[in-house]
Amino acid sequence: MNAQEAYDHVRDLVKAPWPEGEATIATSASYSFYYASNVLKSPFPLGEAAIATSAYYSLYYARDILKSPFPLGEAELATEAAYSFGYAIDVLKSRFPKGEAAIATNAQYSYEYARDILKAPFRLGEKKISGIEVIHKKYRKLFPKKKNPAFFKY
Repeated sequence: MNAQEAYDHVRDLVKAPWPEGEATIATSASYSFYYASNVLKSPFPLGEAAIATSAYYSLYYARDILKSPFPLGEAELATEAAYSFGYAIDVLKSRFPKGEAAIATNAQYSYEYARDILKAPFRLGEKKISGIEVIHKKYRKLFPKKKNPAFFKY
């Protein structure tokens, strides 16, 4: 029996936690998440190692199941702009330093990260932001460049 078959069995027949199938379910990120979400309706520690291999499932496990940070999944979350930003805004509700390099690869997420999380310029993302005029204008309106003090002569 593979992870999908074990999950389908518990979902369709057992309709309750099924300890006998948990080791098999725990081999799959997706089925570990579905088991936690749809069957246990609570964390599934045995499946967390598998969940942590997927940025997608790590984000939704942290947001919807744990309702708190998921340190085990942070390395994978930090590899993709969308999931890094989602983790920062929906789970941490603050900076996600590990994911900032990934966020900086996307102009829109960089702008929103600066606006909604940092509430300050996001220097790492400014190169991407400056590449899209509409976003760059909004960013500059929010965070205008400061002029050098008058006593400096260049």
